[in-house]
Amino acid sequence: MTNPNVLDSEGLKNKSKEKTPKNKKKRSYRIPRLFFLSLVFIGFLGIIGFIALATTDLPPLDEIENPRSNFSTQVFSEDGVILDNFYTEENRVPVRLNDISPYVPDALIATEDVRFYSHSGVDYWSIPALIVRNLVRGTSSGASTITMQLSRNLFNAVGSSRTVNRKIKEVIVAAILEKNYTKQEIMEAYLNTVNIYSNAYGIEMAAQRLFGKPAKDLTIEESATLVAMLKGQGVFDPIRKPKNVIERRNLVINNMKQHGFLNENDAFIDSLKNLPLLTQKQGLSHLQGTAQYFREHVRKFMRNWCDNNLKEDGTPYNFYTDGLKVFTTIDQRLQKHAEAAMVAHLSELQPKFNKSIKGHEPYKYDPTIIDDLMHQSYRYIKAKNKGKSETDINKEFTTPVKMRIFSWQGEIDTTMTPKDSIKYYSQFLETGMVSIDPKNGKVKAWVGGIDFKFFKYDHVAQGTRQVGSTFKPFVYGAAMQAGYDPCTQMLNQPVTFENVDGNGESWTPKNATGEFGGLMTLRRGLATSTNLITARLMKEVTPFNVVRFARAAGIKSSLEAVPSLCLGTADLTVLEMTGAYQTFANEGVHIEPFFISRIEDKNGNVLASFGGEPNTATDKQTAFKVVELLRGVVDEGTAARLRYEYKFTNEIGGKTGTTQNHSDGWFIGVTPNLVSGVWVGCSDRRMHFPTMKNGQGAVMALPIWAKYMRSVYEDEKLDFPQDRFKRPGRYFTDFNCGEAEERRIIDPSLIDADKNKLPSSDDLDSFD
Repeated sequence: MTNPNVLDSEGLKNKSKEKTPKNKKKRSYRIPRLFFLSLVFIGFLGIIGFIALATTDLPPLDEIENPRSNFSTQVFSEDGVILDNFYTEENRVPVRLNDISPYVPDALIATEDVRFYSHSGVDYWSIPALIVRNLVRGTSSGASTITMQLSRNLFNAVGSSRTVNRKIKEVIVAAILEKNYTKQEIMEAYLNTVNIYSNAYGIEMAAQRLFGKPAKDLTIEESATLVAMLKGQGVFDPIRKPKNVIERRNLVINNMKQHGFLNENDAFIDSLKNLPLLTQKQGLSHLQGTAQYFREHVRKFMRNWCDNNLKEDGTPYNFYTDGLKVFTTIDQRLQKHAEAAMVAHLSELQPKFNKSIKGHEPYKYDPTIIDDLMHQSYRYIKAKNKGKSETDINKEFTTPVKMRIFSWQGEIDTTMTPKDSIKYYSQFLETGMVSIDPKNGKVKAWVGGIDFKFFKYDHVAQGTRQVGSTFKPFVYGAAMQAGYDPCTQMLNQPVTFENVDGNGESWTPKNATGEFGGLMTLRRGLATSTNLITARLMKEVTPFNVVRFARAAGIKSSLEAVPSLCLGTADLTVLEMTGAYQTFANEGVHIEPFFISRIEDKNGNVLASFGGEPNTATDKQTAFKVVELLRGVVDEGTAARLRYEYKFTNEIGGKTGTTQNHSDGWFIGVTPNLVSGVWVGCSDRRMHFPTMKNGQGAVMALPIWAKYMRSVYEDEKLDFPQDRFKRPGRYFTDFNCGEAEERRIIDPSLIDADKNKLPSSDDLDSFD
């Protein structure tokens, strides 16, 4: 009988012997398996390390979750036109998605990322097609979704080179963006950050730059054009390569049709594809466009404002990157009329000036004119700052160079020395002009010179010139306030001021014609700008009271209370003088002129509001008397050509001014709704017309005002009113002074139209 234990033992031994080869086989695979797993692990670590290395320079997580972009500051006219965009490198203005034409995101999705609303930042379905394009066809292309492209737009660290590193960064940033923002927010961010054309960043600036309209008004073909340009600015440039852009635009339109974004029939689609590429004229910059001098004035003001106003984080605002919105008081329609009037007149007057001084130019007899202008030039100042000697600077100014110069017929490319260019420019008549609404102090038009590109100096707020006879209304105003009236008669006889210098010197002014004698009403005295009447008034009212009246009216600059002030010896700006004249049109209430109404941040929050505070400078009766005096200048005086030549029939007041040697020509025109001042002269007052024929304010400056107001009144879209001046009380006074006395006449507007009768005497107030 067999022992079972032995059998078991033998059996086990046998079984053990049978398994030995299999164990050896397992041990034989153990080392390769470990080696393989080690390679996998090392490879995994390598991938992790590579990803870590590739993403070391990504921005912090909080910055990715809350991206920040630089936005341009926009300057608006009061009538809603964008006057300028100020920025550093990126001209970008944020706009909400619902303020963008729906054709834009449709075209973008159909062309760039058809599964935009279904993926989570990475479109995995596009990877096979990517492999085919890159490996089989040999074309270099990516599979970046709109979110991945946004990551490049927002963060420079992501980069733009075609590398695996960039793709990894795109995927990581895109995943974070998708986690923190909705698809609509991502689409909005993308359209606000993408660079479409030149330095126009974002759909809003691209729409304005190329089509002259906001993004919300883009048509199908315009939207397709902008999306087409995303393929590459070098190849798809609408100005240089319009054919390429049209072909790509039509492809985008086909994509929109294919993916269901356009449901129109084929005939309509074909009509879109046959449309020409129409873009607006390019080249808008700070040296072009309307209101150049005004825009520069706004820029200087805003830079100072930003330096002195802090954001919530305690840092000052940045005018170029914080996306501020500056709303000005300028009416672009009035601005265009003002600029056109200036060009029309000075382009005609300049040849007359050139002819009048030809052969005996003032700088030929006075070389210091050119020397002074040279020392004021930017080229000279720059050379001095670099430490150059006078010898080197003179050599630089006498060496011919190629340059482009201004002319009324267009820019001219030429070769001349910088010193000769100074002589050339010294002969140009320059100008400063400003229009103000007297009821509220808003500046409505601002022409600081003839061409900002070549003549940077602003003659509205920057330059001061002798005001001449335009100062006389302040003398008359002080007299009216003291009890005189326009029909008061005075002797047109010489008057002497004793001890004018404190050393016993006397001064006896003369009339411009040299004639004198008889009695003359004050109305006639101002109308004809008779010096002796003004001087006699100055002596009776006293210089001190004249200065006090002028200051109350709005003159802020220093005024010496001396007798000669009555003839306009002070140097003042066009803005200051015009702002003071508006006091007369506003019933004696002065409102300091202002040119910015409010400032908003990029989100529309109001940061600052502006507006002139009304200050009573004089009573209504005095202001009305001065207005009547100014009307006399237009009706029967030195500005009468407004009636007989320019055919104005509405109520207008004004004053011409001509300074010594005809160096400065002035005219300030006053209407109930607009007060406008004009100055004309050369940059150096030693350059001037040789005679009064063309050198007087009525010839140099008045025509600009006349052409301007004529075009304003004829502009049917403006429908600018031609109102009458307000009368104190409920009547008006006729100051024609036929009998050198005041006569009261009923205001026809007070007649009751229904009863056809005059109001009772109880409704009338006395003038004084």
